[in-house]
Amino acid sequence: MGDANQRLYLERLLPSVDGPILEIGSRDYGNTQDFRAMYPGNEYTGVDLAAGPGVDLVVDLAAGIGDLLERHFALAICCSVLEHTPRPWVMAGHITRLVRARGWLYMAVPWVWRYHPYPDDYFRFSHRAIESLFPAFDWADVVYTTNLAGESFEAGGPGFDDRLALYAETPAGKRKHLPYLQLHMLGLKTEE
Repeated sequence: MGDANQRLYLERLLPSVDGPILEIGSRDYGNTQDFRAMYPGNEYTGVDLAAGPGVDLVVDLAAGIGDLLERHFALAICCSVLEHTPRPWVMAGHITRLVRARGWLYMAVPWVWRYHPYPDDYFRFSHRAIESLFPAFDWADVVYTTNLAGESFEAGGPGFDDRLALYAETPAGKRKHLPYLQLHMLGLKTEE
């Protein structure tokens, strides 16, 4: 389940997919956007750490792929999940195994965000970190969004996010703050 900006990104860049879809972190908490409804004609599998609405299989992708088929999925959606695993490089390897050659991976991760444990909160990711964790994918459409629906900025070059900084007067002088920023990327898996 995603937020409004995640859904807007995916609707704009990948409104249809030819093949099965995997959603990682699919549990509906009542305040999230439904990706499954975007792809009504596709085989769709939602996985999460715990059973609940929107979850088809309970799978801990940090530990393995469970009963999921390798190289099966035409699209894997992983939104606001990777920061919650203590070893994201292990989970990245398992996700890579599940996506077919020429399949897509939509990744949304926090860059500047509050601490939000479920089950815990470990990392923040730059676009270079995602590229490093998922070398089997060619990445494009790198975008930052804020916590306001529809507010997005193309990422571009060193210090891009620094240009989004706000300044506030404090007793110690002027202080720079970045807004909440979430990173969105779409990767195409190269031939195996």
